[in-house]
Amino acid sequence: MAIFRFSLAYFPASVLGFSSPVSVRSSQSMRSSSVTSSAFQRLSFSSSNRRTLAATSVEQEGIPEVLLHPEQLGEIPLPKALSPSAVLQFKNCPQSFLLQYLYKIRQPKTTALAKGSMCHEALEKVFDLEPEDRNLENLQNLLRKSWGESRFGKDYKDLFDDEEGERDIQAEKEWGESALELLQNYYKVEDPRGIVRPNPLRREIWLHSHLALDPSLGITSPSHDPSVNIKKSDTFYVRGIVDRIDMVRLPETNQVVLRIVDYKTGKAPNLKYSRTTNERIVEEAFYQLKIYALLLREKGGGKSQPKGMDLRFLQLFYLNSESGEAKIWEYDLGETEEERDLELNEVHQDLVNVWNAIVRLVKQQDPMAFIGCEKSFCFCHEGRDKFEDGTLWKPNP
Repeated sequence: MAIFRFSLAYFPASVLGFSSPVSVRSSQSMRSSSVTSSAFQRLSFSSSNRRTLAATSVEQEGIPEVLLHPEQLGEIPLPKALSPSAVLQFKNCPQSFLLQYLYKIRQPKTTALAKGSMCHEALEKVFDLEPEDRNLENLQNLLRKSWGESRFGKDYKDLFDDEEGERDIQAEKEWGESALELLQNYYKVEDPRGIVRPNPLRREIWLHSHLALDPSLGITSPSHDPSVNIKKSDTFYVRGIVDRIDMVRLPETNQVVLRIVDYKTGKAPNLKYSRTTNERIVEEAFYQLKIYALLLREKGGGKSQPKGMDLRFLQLFYLNSESGEAKIWEYDLGETEEERDLELNEVHQDLVNVWNAIVRLVKQQDPMAFIGCEKSFCFCHEGRDKFEDGTLWKPNP
């Protein structure tokens, strides 16, 4: 039976200035595996060169936006691959899935998405440093460096523009301070100086597998027969990126197993409801990691990879919560391979159901069949407004 547990870290929240000098201090100034101070420059938050960049992206006043028609985009295609985020998007809002994953209409970057990207990048790169150099200052400077290199790029150049097209430096500074605070939250829970090699075993690793359309043929099925060759046409492709994989030694048996770690910059869900509701919240929170676990199991040809060790634990590392503190949620897939496979085969079956539902909708070749949702934050509202009236599903007024 799968076991869920979470731990809390309590500490005062303090913010280091986002405009601090950007440098990484290494115990050996010329160590090749560390990031030296010469790799960094002080970030200067000015808008002096901003007007030219903004002018290229702002629509001219008085010129109406040209609305799209689905016929301009051709046939609705089947996705070449599913990712955990795509699966969740389809389950939550088929119309948003259509817009983003089939019509390839990009959702505009938000400050929340930018913060997540910058924090993930810093938490990945900090392990390039020698353990003794992984202090909080260096961790935060990695974020400063990444943002300094990205803030005027195509994805983020308009992110902090005000109504006049000028960069709101104060808003950007406050955003940066909040991102640094998330890294401080992380550091209070896990000191990366104490993580010794070979951990993290893997970072930012792509997992992928062609999953059988019949879950009983999958590796996690009790009836799995390794001698049966599955045609590629009888599979669908699933892939995704895992933040981190660690080796964990079990104190009771001294066995070494694997743990998938996923960083979350959003707030940890609040488990303040009934037991049934809380269990549902936990299951939904770990769904993405269970897909990763299934891919890792399938990738190993019957044994989790890497190094032939069993994958046992899933960890959600929330950098924020309602209390402003970091929280770690950990999920035990089960002591035995049979327990773990039973749980992962249910995920396989669910993915098959999602894939089959997508196939049925695509076969209709009717954009109206992809129903939207009522969640105010969903991209379906903004996305369908880019199309002519009557060409995509809309709720009744």
